[in-house]
Amino acid sequence: MSEPAIQIQNFSKEYPVPRQKARRVAVNDLSLEAPAGGLFGFLGPNGAGKTTTIKMLLGFIPPTRGGAWLFGVPVADDAARRRVGYLPEQPYFPKFLSAQEVVRAHAGLAGLAGARARERAEACLHQVGMWDNRHMTLAKCSKGMTQRVGLASALVGDPDLLILDEPSSGLDPLGRRELRELLAALRGAGKTIFLSSHLLSEMESVCDRVGVLAKGKLVACGAPAEITRTRDQVAVLVAQTERDEVLAHEVEAHGGRVEADGEKTRLLIPAERVYNVMGLLERRRARLLSVAPQRETLEEAFLRLVG
Repeated sequence: MSEPAIQIQNFSKEYPVPRQKARRVAVNDLSLEAPAGGLFGFLGPNGAGKTTTIKMLLGFIPPTRGGAWLFGVPVADDAARRRVGYLPEQPYFPKFLSAQEVVRAHAGLAGLAGARARERAEACLHQVGMWDNRHMTLAKCSKGMTQRVGLASALVGDPDLLILDEPSSGLDPLGRRELRELLAALRGAGKTIFLSSHLLSEMESVCDRVGVLAKGKLVACGAPAEITRTRDQVAVLVAQTERDEVLAHEVEAHGGRVEADGEKTRLLIPAERVYNVMGLLERRRARLLSVAPQRETLEEAFLRLVG
């Protein structure tokens, strides 16, 4: 087994409440692992403790209790961050610099110089779709463009681990699609990605594993299919060129629903009535294409878990 990219044990962060003899718990006894080479989604509502956890991972703030390791190196050690690229939720850069100057500056911070720094900066600007606007100053960049510059800056050092806090913030639908494609390519190249996002439908399609945080506590962790529940419903797909009103009426009598799906018909049936409806289909000589149990979406599971 390879070393986990991220290992967190009993992370806790508490803050004193001014003028009160109480403490606010931002992160509560958090333990999780993100395997190397995968895409880990970190989910939770606003105020759940996601950004606080990321700041502790990067050594920006110390935990009250617990510890964490990046590729086996304690996060308190500066060496732990040498293999990390980071995109904060709201990246900020000097407004008078151009996109290219910002990324080149980050290349220097990553230890690159000369032609190598220039080549990496150019490659990353191409990667995030900012090459044509590379000479634009940050003062003239939109929020989505600034986000792309931040992502290029996180990539320029060719890190093994990318920690991205709301990377799709400010991106339009095309930009979000390009981001998904980029994340898939990075994962295919063996990079590890730790991704915090509110766009649950996109997380479901790209993540290998997800962790759900609520009020500072981890309430679920695993592959999306392990977190979502099977619904008490089965989808049956049959070949049919036009709606059969008699069949629709019979299915609805069993508590089901009939939906047109191009040249097919989709039947959504309560699980306990599947055999009854299958008998109807057999008597009507319907051509069966598929039978599949229905599952929650990740968004539905998230809403159930965080209450």
